Amino acid sequence: MKHHLAQRYFTGILSLSLVVVLALMLGACSTTASRERNAKNVKLVDIHTQLATGHLIRNQLDFALQEINKALALNDNDSQANNIMALIQARLRNDGETEKFFRKSIAANDSNPEAHNNYAVFLCEHGRVNEAIKHFDVALANALYKTPEKASLNAGLCLKSRPLAGASATKYFRYALSVNPQSAQALYNMAVISFESGQSLAARGYIQRYFEVSKDTAESLWLAVRIERALGARDAQANYALRLRGKFPASAEVKQMSKLTNTKITGE
Repeated sequence: MKHHLAQRYFTGILSLSLVVVLALMLGACSTTASRERNAKNVKLVDIHTQLATGHLIRNQLDFALQEINKALALNDNDSQANNIMALIQARLRNDGETEKFFRKSIAANDSNPEAHNNYAVFLCEHGRVNEAIKHFDVALANALYKTPEKASLNAGLCLKSRPLAGASATKYFRYALSVNPQSAQALYNMAVISFESGQSLAARGYIQRYFEVSKDTAESLWLAVRIERALGARDAQANYALRLRGKFPASAEVKQMSKLTNTKITGE
């Protein structure tokens, strides 16, 4: 009798153990399946977001909206998807929606430098410069940010739009040049700021470096004319004036140059 009881008890233990093992196996399968679904979901969100980005670049806003809505339907808390939706809404001039999605993007991932940079540009365009600079600084503080030159240039341009803010802007243009010494935009703006602050020799250095890496424009040649005029370098002034007249004869800069009697003489 005891033997039979012991055997049944042992069989019961085996059955219980088998149930536990099966439950663990089913749990593991369920976890694996869940992980696979999540990985697939993440991949789909990324695909739709990339497709939306491509359409946005080509200004195909209807298609961009379709793709980004698919991404957000899969995960409405994805930082990059919300960032792209904000850019689309900005293109559509829906300011309220733009800000809403930028905020959602940053709330989802405060370490997304692209979202901080893009939101900062939006804020700057709406005159909220102090708020914008904070977000530019967050983007630039991220060591993993792949394009810090972009945020530093944007910050410099944002500050430059303010009267007498040249010194503050300089900090960001210098940073852009530390990242990329051949940044034409940073070199040109440093030349402008230097010239406007009375540092004509420094301005000459920047504009010369600009011409080494970029094509002539009416704006850059007109700046060079004024820099050389301020330095009293008549030959260099005449050279830039001739280039300006020859390449951009109908430009507003040529008309401005013609108002300066000395420039007109040396330019001709």
